[in-house]
Amino acid sequence: MKKFLVVLCVTLFFLGNTNAQQDIDLILYNAKVLTVDAQSSIAEAVAVSGKKIAAVGKSSDLLRLAGPNTLKVDLKGRTVIPGIVHTHSHVNQAAEANYGGEVGPEKLKMFPLNFRIVKTKEDLLKQIKDVVHAFQFHPGEWIYFSVTDLSAEHIKLLWEGITRWDLDQAAPSQPIMLSMGVPANSGYLTNSTGIEILWSKYGDFIEKYGRYWPDASGKPDGHLEPPAGRLAYPLLPAPDPRDLAPIYKKTLEELSAEGVTTASTRLADYSIAAYELLDSRGEMPVRLAYGFQSAFDTPDVSRWKDKKVGSGSETLWLNSVSGGMVDGAGFGWCTDLKRNDRAVDDPKAFGVLGLDQRNPMAEYYSRGWCHLDIEFRGGPRGKGASLRGNYFADWFGEVAANGGRSANIHVGGDASHRQIISILEKVDSAKPGSVKGWGMDHCHLINPRDVARAARLGLMFSCNPGVTDGANVAKVFGDEVAHNYLRPIKTLLDAGINVSMEGEGFDRWQGLEALVTRKDREGRIWGPQQRLDRMTALRVATLNGARYVLKESQIGSIENGKLADLVILDRDYLTIPEDEISEMQALATLMGGKFIYLHPAFSQEYNLTPAGAIIHTHEELLSRRKKFPTTTLGSRS
Repeated sequence: MKKFLVVLCVTLFFLGNTNAQQDIDLILYNAKVLTVDAQSSIAEAVAVSGKKIAAVGKSSDLLRLAGPNTLKVDLKGRTVIPGIVHTHSHVNQAAEANYGGEVGPEKLKMFPLNFRIVKTKEDLLKQIKDVVHAFQFHPGEWIYFSVTDLSAEHIKLLWEGITRWDLDQAAPSQPIMLSMGVPANSGYLTNSTGIEILWSKYGDFIEKYGRYWPDASGKPDGHLEPPAGRLAYPLLPAPDPRDLAPIYKKTLEELSAEGVTTASTRLADYSIAAYELLDSRGEMPVRLAYGFQSAFDTPDVSRWKDKKVGSGSETLWLNSVSGGMVDGAGFGWCTDLKRNDRAVDDPKAFGVLGLDQRNPMAEYYSRGWCHLDIEFRGGPRGKGASLRGNYFADWFGEVAANGGRSANIHVGGDASHRQIISILEKVDSAKPGSVKGWGMDHCHLINPRDVARAARLGLMFSCNPGVTDGANVAKVFGDEVAHNYLRPIKTLLDAGINVSMEGEGFDRWQGLEALVTRKDREGRIWGPQQRLDRMTALRVATLNGARYVLKESQIGSIENGKLADLVILDRDYLTIPEDEISEMQALATLMGGKFIYLHPAFSQEYNLTPAGAIIHTHEELLSRRKKFPTTTLGSRS
């Protein structure tokens, strides 16, 4: 009987092994596989069965698993890493800006204003009037105007030279909304028809929470700051998802060519619908986690409270309900730090627009836009309407009370971080553990004293890895701030906080290089104590990102049972000079075991032309762009 059982077990073993061999679809071998597992193991090969990783180990061992239909790829010593996870990347805005020319303003529901020809208020009003007359808008249909090519004089015109009564001349009966020339969600300008609609629907809400700019008699002059400005979002006409889906896909294809297999961002309803269409067709070349931005755009909690965080598919899922922004960007960073009067070198540099003391916005908001502070008064030089309540603070309490998660939210400035942590401490006190795993994005300026408080709450940070604005921050706030407050990623990690890497504003591998070097474009190092070793940097860009998007058990590392999201590199990430990390290229990107992107040279070398795969250089993909005249500042989301 014992002999029979032994024979039976051996037979079952070989039968099982044979089945396993037949199930192995792909083996990458003779490689340098950086697994990013708990031990930071380095293997030689990885085997894939279906969508998942079946085995990781030595080439000789894994090749024994090969069946007659297994694709075996000898990588000749090349490096394999997990797919990059970008936890803050405005993929929808990039698609609309870079490919919106294919769709056009009428279908995109966004009409650009050309400020290059604007010298007077009348020039601007004429453009608005021409659009209103040129298109067949339905009575009562909102019209959204985007902006681009703004100068300091243009910003001053939008802030001080135009009111809703001026806009009434160009659009006397059609509700319109245009950006005030600041980052999306921060400020909008509407006409009297728009004011009447918003006050009729949300008057009590606006009077309590604001923020709007009153004229001398106390009436709203048409300038709206959040949350008041964002109440128009659900009222704006939505583009057809069938028009947006093709251009959204092209931007995701660009990311795939950069080794990105998962991205995260906040999305409004109309963008979600377009990605859902791509997802239903099986056309998502990158996984996308999203924060439901429209949740904040209305005081109706019923619109989002039943949405379950984590719900969706393997390629598109709800990551959070998102408040969008709690301050501005650049000049809008909410800070307790004293600014000096030294102008920055590059007033147009990303993230430091308002650090330039020559910019008129800097004089309006010396502390930045501090929306989390109920004492904050919007409007030029603090002349906004007073508030009875702070919707941002109440919002976090509602999210926690309804079992939600806040993430995908822009936070910039030491005072913003201090204020949001203080609010979340109160929320956590009322409902212990309710804010654990909540996320904040950017890490622009963080007072080191607040790090331990964030760690005790179990908060996560999605950090911009670059320090290209280090010199400008130093000029405005001093060297100590630039070295210790500016994206202190290692300090956060050492406190036990999960830190992930953002992709916004970086091409290819520049972000990974910045985590390692902390160098600006001139080669100066900012915060040398914040430099990360290469394996830690890779973990920040992969597994930590997987935790941020709530998929740690499925993506982020190369381990048995996880989805086979892999990138084959042209160079050895661990040994190349650190200043050359940004020059690496993805030879191939796999998502769920399927080749999504192949560099033409790699495709030719291995005679690989998988159906549906993108076989182009990164430069070739970028050459497809057909720009739409807008910027992030003018985007409707």
